[in-house]
Amino acid sequence: MTIASGLEGIQCKDCGFRVIESSISCPSCGSDKIQPILLKETGSIYTFTIVHIGFGHMAERAPYVLAIIKTDDDLKLTTVLEDLTDFDSVSIGKKVRYKRTDEKIGPIFQLMEN
Repeated sequence: MTIASGLEGIQCKDCGFRVIESSISCPSCGSDKIQPILLKETGSIYTFTIVHIGFGHMAERAPYVLAIIKTDDDLKLTTVLEDLTDFDSVSIGKKVRYKRTDEKIGPIFQLMEN
């Protein structure tokens, strides 16, 4: 699904449910009447953890921050935060911005400047 560059999701034409993950049908009502949408690329950290020992394709990234982000569209997703030099700068409620989508990971975010 490509409608433009940015944080993409889907929206159900029947029930209005929105989700970031790609799907062939609505995860809420099962309708196949879904459409691609662009979502807001900002949000805040809902919760997070620092992963010190990754596995699989994430092993070489360790240590890294794995976070649940609540977007400004009020959607939650699990993501990796990039471009961190100090893990102490990460906290719940901190503002983040979408950076890019990785083929193996999905959407990746970074901290916003204060």
